[in-house]
Amino acid sequence: MRTRTIFIILLILVLLIAFGPALIAVGSQEIAEVVFGCEVDLNRVIPCVIGGKDYGQTFYDLGFLIWYSYLSLPVGGVLLAIWAVAALIAFIVGRARKREQA
Repeated sequence: MRTRTIFIILLILVLLIAFGPALIAVGSQEIAEVVFGCEVDLNRVIPCVIGGKDYGQTFYDLGFLIWYSYLSLPVGGVLLAIWAVAALIAFIVGRARKREQA
């Protein structure tokens, strides 16, 4: 694998770690409201019947994943800083090797 591909994959993983809980919380709320026409509230469980089964508690629980963002965003920031330093080092080493070969 090329170095650039590895760093792109690592960047995507860091972003998923940082924004994953918020994306799941907001995404589940949008799916519940737009696709299924259900109301989602974090103060109480509101019934949401889909195909004869109540998914209100599930959407309520998924909505609370937004609180994990208080942990995942700082961790993602630290991982992004580590990624940036590693990418800078790889870029400098790659440029130095190209100069030696020329």
